[in-house]
Amino acid sequence: MAHDHHHHGESQRDYFVEQLLTLFVVGAFGFVAVRMYMNGMLQYVLAPQFQVPVLVGGIGVLLLVVVRAISVWKEAGATHDHDHDHGHAHDHDEHALHEHGPDCDHDHDHPHEHDHGHAHHDHSADDHGHSHDLAWVFARMLVLFFPVALFLIGVPNAGFSQERINKMLGTDEQVAADTGTVATGEGTALSFNDLNDAAYDADKRAALQGKVGVLEGKFRRVGEKQFTLYRLKMTCCAADTVPLKVRIITPTALSGLADGEWVQVKGEVRFVQAPNSSQFIPVVAVADLGDIKKVKAKNEYE
Repeated sequence: MAHDHHHHGESQRDYFVEQLLTLFVVGAFGFVAVRMYMNGMLQYVLAPQFQVPVLVGGIGVLLLVVVRAISVWKEAGATHDHDHDHGHAHDHDEHALHEHGPDCDHDHDHPHEHDHGHAHHDHSADDHGHSHDLAWVFARMLVLFFPVALFLIGVPNAGFSQERINKMLGTDEQVAADTGTVATGEGTALSFNDLNDAAYDADKRAALQGKVGVLEGKFRRVGEKQFTLYRLKMTCCAADTVPLKVRIITPTALSGLADGEWVQVKGEVRFVQAPNSSQFIPVVAVADLGDIKKVKAKNEYE
């Protein structure tokens, strides 16, 4: 008696299609995590301390996908062999070879009824717990694939627009522009974060006051002899980004620079009290316009 496994075959097909789609989408997630770390795209959405965990997580996901793919491959092979085993027929002709003599005590009136239903081979959809509605499976995978699609079209990209940065920076009022005598020298690299922290700490202000330093950032004009140099600070993710600003004061009118350009400034560190406020503003006073140079664009986050 041959067994009809048509419905069972459809269930297996749907199950393996769902498994393959899941492996593809999850593998794509792992690949995107690794690629975003390698090409620097994570810097636009995550602070540096969270970028390595994303890389490690991506590698871990790829390893799990490989392990699961091997498992599904073996399961598919075992299912194929199982289906072949059920192609057999049962031969009941051995009863015809038995000779019934006068001494035979067999009951010859019983009907030869054999139950070969093999209920234990009923692999229904409920056995696996998988939906056989492939339309729903495809719809779910499309939703999960959406972040991967964003990566494929280049998102996230080079950070915030200049318009949004201007909104974050707000309106800057000019400070006292009389530079007087400005200290000169080679200068040491300055940090936007340190300068902004010092604006709220008297001891830090005293340590930095009068030092000659070099600072690189993006340009935003405030007046003829003043501009703001800024970078962005991300504590956790892009949603909590704040601007770090330092005011630059020049001895003469400045020209030839446009908002958003990257410049390097060398000058003397000062802290000026903001008008109508108890807050201090970090300032770099420039001795000569030659100490202001355009530089190649860098990561706008510090």
